[in-house]
Amino acid sequence: MSTLLSTVAMMLAAGRTLTGLLLALSAYAKLSTSRDQQVADVVGYRIVSGRSARHVALALPVIELFLAGCLILGGRLPITETIAAVLLLALAGASASVVARGIHADCGYFGTRLRWRVGPGIVVVDAALAAVLIADLLITPQRLVLSSPGSNLVVIVLGIAAGFNLLTNWDKFRRPQPA
Repeated sequence: MSTLLSTVAMMLAAGRTLTGLLLALSAYAKLSTSRDQQVADVVGYRIVSGRSARHVALALPVIELFLAGCLILGGRLPITETIAAVLLLALAGASASVVARGIHADCGYFGTRLRWRVGPGIVVVDAALAAVLIADLLITPQRLVLSSPGSNLVVIVLGIAAGFNLLTNWDKFRRPQPA
């Protein structure tokens, strides 16, 4: 690998890892937020409502944690980067829709830790993070990873952890909230 390509590979690996860390932080913050607030954040976008919003609020942090682990460790990168980029572009699209419709809503990305309003900055950040993943996917022939490339073990362990997390949160969403 040439020096330039090596430098680009390291920068993209750092960007991929940073994206994974941001997804993990976002998921953790959502999981520490009450279920009512999680659902309210999803409903605030006015794209889904009712039962669908509950499903999105339940699944999103679990998906974020799974993808974060895969991005950080390097498990099944081509498909993981593709799915994470699609998720980030979907979030950017949802945020752009909120901005275009003039809705004032909290983004909910970091639960109740940071109550940021959806705005152009959120759209740009999501699109930029997706662009980093797409660039790493397309430009870097040999990715720098912490696990062996194509490792099934990373995906299996993270899948089990995500499943456990989903079951734990499922109970949180099923139980009535104390008055």
